[in-house]
Amino acid sequence: MGKRAQQRRSAKATKKVRQRPSAVRPGAPSYDAAVARMPFLGSTADFGALDTPWDAFTDTYPTVADAVAAAEGTGALSCFFFDEVGEYERGIRRGPDGWSYEVTLYPRMQLRELVKTCWLNADDRDQAVEQLRRALAEYVPEAHRHPGIEVVHRPSTTTVPRIGWTQSLPLAGLETWEDAFLAEKDLPLHDLAPLVDGQSPGGRYTATVSPQTLALFQSHGLAVQACAGCGMLVADRHPHWPGVWVSVEHEFGPSCDRSRLGRLESLQRVGHVVEVADAGPAQELTGREPTAVCQNCGIDVTDQHPDWPGQWAVAGGDSDPVCAVLGTMGGDDEGEYDLLDCVYPHIPAGVDSPASAAIAAAKKGGYFLQL
Repeated sequence: MGKRAQQRRSAKATKKVRQRPSAVRPGAPSYDAAVARMPFLGSTADFGALDTPWDAFTDTYPTVADAVAAAEGTGALSCFFFDEVGEYERGIRRGPDGWSYEVTLYPRMQLRELVKTCWLNADDRDQAVEQLRRALAEYVPEAHRHPGIEVVHRPSTTTVPRIGWTQSLPLAGLETWEDAFLAEKDLPLHDLAPLVDGQSPGGRYTATVSPQTLALFQSHGLAVQACAGCGMLVADRHPHWPGVWVSVEHEFGPSCDRSRLGRLESLQRVGHVVEVADAGPAQELTGREPTAVCQNCGIDVTDQHPDWPGQWAVAGGDSDPVCAVLGTMGGDDEGEYDLLDCVYPHIPAGVDSPASAAIAAAKKGGYFLQL
């Protein structure tokens, strides 16, 4: 498991914990030393319960009728949240036959990476949304297909499309949210949960989707390529890394570990390649390259590294072009799910970068994490 996956799991586990007030403040010297280095630990003696997005939703709309009344003007009201099996959106929606309770299950992990990468690589991104809907419908094995399940495109908090499988129930007889949860328990939609991360149920974990899944999406006219060095899905149209092959959900972003080539490369960061012939050895700096200081991490960087032409990379050491990764300790799960950012590049002071606005927003939202 990569660092980013560990951060995600840690953050989500934290949100689920109901912490109790501590009767005795820890007094070990090691604890005091830790507080001195990380003052926020000192406030952990008296935690209250941590609310989830669904807690907030049901506090605001205590009954189903309250939600319907609030949604009269918009025709829909929902809450995005996760649980141990997936990323969900639950709520109410008005359709031709009146109001219904709707549950939507979204792709995550490697399958979400595939969706984002296909969309980024598309010449016509509106058309790509429809192609993705058809591909996700066909991705479901025939044994799990059901006439009540459809693939929908729902509003996103960013430009990245949010596409998933949905199923609904009539609101008749549903008065409380407990009624709704009991009614949805046996929906065939939940049988898709083991499939949403792009892994084969019961199979060995892999860092990317299977060749069969990749071929399925390509058969729908979607452009997606895998790095020949590591197998990660890559796009060269990321707005913050223009012209650079990047993996949108990988903690290394533009860096390839060459795992498919026997890890014969040095520890220096090298870029993704789509052809094995392009996977040359890491190159060295001469020491005469001009450098600047990254305004966010304070490290000396250069834009004349032979492995990263035109990109700001660390001037020495591992030559890493990544300044920070996508953190998960701030913001809500809906915002995190919709983010386009994989990792953030170095930016020296006074340098114009297409990633500047994204980094400012990430810092404000708590998603900018420097390791």
